[in-house]
Amino acid sequence: MLAGLGVVLIVVGAVMRYSINVDGRNTEGFDVRMIGLIVMVGGGLTLAVAAIQGLGWMSSKNSHVRSERSVGDNGRTVIEDTKVS
Repeated sequence: MLAGLGVVLIVVGAVMRYSINVDGRNTEGFDVRMIGLIVMVGGGLTLAVAAIQGLGWMSSKNSHVRSERSVGDNGRTVIEDTKVS
C-alpha cells in the first residue's frame, strides 16, 4: 500500500512539474514546477521506505515456530522453538 502511494505521488508530481504550463511559472509565490519536484521527491522517499519494510518482512531472522507438548507419565511439558527458513 505504501508503494502504491509512492507511485501516485511520483505521477502527480511529474504532471505538476512537466505538464502544467502557467504563465511565468509563478502564481503569486506558488511555483507549480517546484511543488511538483517536491511531491516527486516525497514519492521517491515513500518508495524507499516501502522497499525497506518489504525487506524486513521477507527476512527470516525472526521467523520461528513454537510448539508445546506433554511428554511422559509425569506430565512434563516440553516447549520447542524451531527456526523456519
